[in-house]
Amino acid sequence: MIRKQRICITGGNGFIGSHLARTLCEAGYEVGIISRQDPRRIPEPASSENPRIFRGDIRDYASLSGIMNKFMPDCVLHLATYYAVEHKADEIGVMVDTNVKGTINLLEVAKNLQIGRFVNTSSCAVYHPADIPLSEGDAIRPQNLYALTKVHAEDACSFYSENYGIDSVTFRLFPPYGPGDHERRLIPYVIQSLSRGISPALTTGNQRWDFVYVDDIVNAYLAVLDSPSVFDGHKVFNIGTGQPYSIREVVERLRSLVSPDTELSFGTVPHRKNEVWFNSGNIALAKTELKWEPLIGLDEGLSRTVEWFTRKTGDGIN
Repeated sequence: MIRKQRICITGGNGFIGSHLARTLCEAGYEVGIISRQDPRRIPEPASSENPRIFRGDIRDYASLSGIMNKFMPDCVLHLATYYAVEHKADEIGVMVDTNVKGTINLLEVAKNLQIGRFVNTSSCAVYHPADIPLSEGDAIRPQNLYALTKVHAEDACSFYSENYGIDSVTFRLFPPYGPGDHERRLIPYVIQSLSRGISPALTTGNQRWDFVYVDDIVNAYLAVLDSPSVFDGHKVFNIGTGQPYSIREVVERLRSLVSPDTELSFGTVPHRKNEVWFNSGNIALAKTELKWEPLIGLDEGLSRTVEWFTRKTGDGIN
């Protein structure tokens, strides 16, 4: 019997990571999850040993090295991150330590244990804003401090690939959404407000973003695991849909699903100084090399998301 790959996931307690861990367990992979928080969103074990939960912090090299020595994965899927659209001064240290130092710690462990494959998770916010779909070779200009830390993490992947032979892939994710998303993000916030009959506080809604459903993102990680030839140096892939929608249109579609009679008040919130007016990913490279493309359209994705948030709280969202 051929052994399935042994996969280590950082950030397995997060929005995307919990979906990914559950799917990998169901597919028969041996899964190890590193989480510094109580594993509230980590899936129930598929067996007594799958997934294996390791309490640890990627900022702590000694602890991380011990965990990886114990589990000895074939591949690391790195999703742990500290996210802030507009950072506060007291967040700088933890953001840099998590997103930059944490990534370097993982790569260093991979080097020392000869773990040859590493998948890094980055963001579309690393790109210079443009009004056309962005390609992997387009100009880099981080749109916030979070994105700057992601650029440094990508650079670390290139450095360890060139100098130590750690083959790596970076996914630049376009705006994710779906069941389990953080309740302060746009789509969950709008669903919660509308479920109470309250008009959400909104900007003009004229921004056009490339929203990608969480199951499609998970399938991209599965695709890279099924594509060993992709691991050759450090490669970058956009993970999006190539189809941007305005915030206004997304909110209006949510209203039709949740509370059609609720009035919408666009323009009650000012735009951020670093507002992203347009983002969309050219995903030709992922289609060609990973044989991956998104399958869940916006209407289906929003419907699934609304259903999940509604079911989560019974008759409504509290």
